[in-house]
Amino acid sequence: MNTIATFCKASLLASIWALTSCDTKQEEALSPGKEMVMESIAAHGGIEKWRSNGLLQFRWKYHMTDRGAIADSIQTVDPISLAAVHTVPGTDTTFGRTEDGRYWVHPADAKFVPPVQFWTLTPFYFLGIPFVFDDEQITYQLLDETKNFNGKEYPQVKLTYASSAGESPDDHYVLLIDPETKLVRGTYYTVTNPLVYKGGPVIEKFLTLDNLQDVNGLQIAGAHKTFAMPEGEIAAEKMRYTDVSQVSFVDRSTVDFTPPEGARFLEVSPTK
Repeated sequence: MNTIATFCKASLLASIWALTSCDTKQEEALSPGKEMVMESIAAHGGIEKWRSNGLLQFRWKYHMTDRGAIADSIQTVDPISLAAVHTVPGTDTTFGRTEDGRYWVHPADAKFVPPVQFWTLTPFYFLGIPFVFDDEQITYQLLDETKNFNGKEYPQVKLTYASSAGESPDDHYVLLIDPETKLVRGTYYTVTNPLVYKGGPVIEKFLTLDNLQDVNGLQIAGAHKTFAMPEGEIAAEKMRYTDVSQVSFVDRSTVDFTPPEGARFLEVSPTK
């Protein structure tokens, strides 16, 4: 990008072909879908603040009422390296991800549902909307149709990933962005990670971003609700919900992401 920018600044001396090439690059960078997502990130507080605030720490209690289960952990995540550590309240169980991408759990025989390797970054990814979507491996598509939610029409931006992205690049997200405030109201998404996806039709769920709270100048959700999407429409009744609490940014020097002695390292998740 630096080379392209320098070349464009010298446009008065460049050929018409070079000028056209520069303009094309700029147009690609400012596609309608990407522009809308970048505007939303700015409305939520900006990507620089997201990356410079330190480590994100929070408790995420996920009520899977359709399954009669709860996933509850206090977690600290580095938004840059994605190193993470979870502690499970009321137990001695911890798990996480190292800076070089290895997943671990302690004690070695500890159990947690959903699978640790899938869950370590899932709450962070939801809480980090829309900041986590500033990603070079994402393609942004502004859809022609709006989506109605609670009586209001929202523009939709579909996000898809390059084949090299993470452990489930076939996932997609569609953001509902408020046309006035530019804040994300919710997203519907798919889960294709082989640790939890067992084949068959890919199911979409809709996740709301509720109770936005100011955390160090960033607008971050204080709760979520999950709805089924029969025939592509948002269901009237929720199937799951989250309690989000203790959200803060902490200094990087205060958290050690080194796995405890005796931790069990997990194998890389299988691919489809």
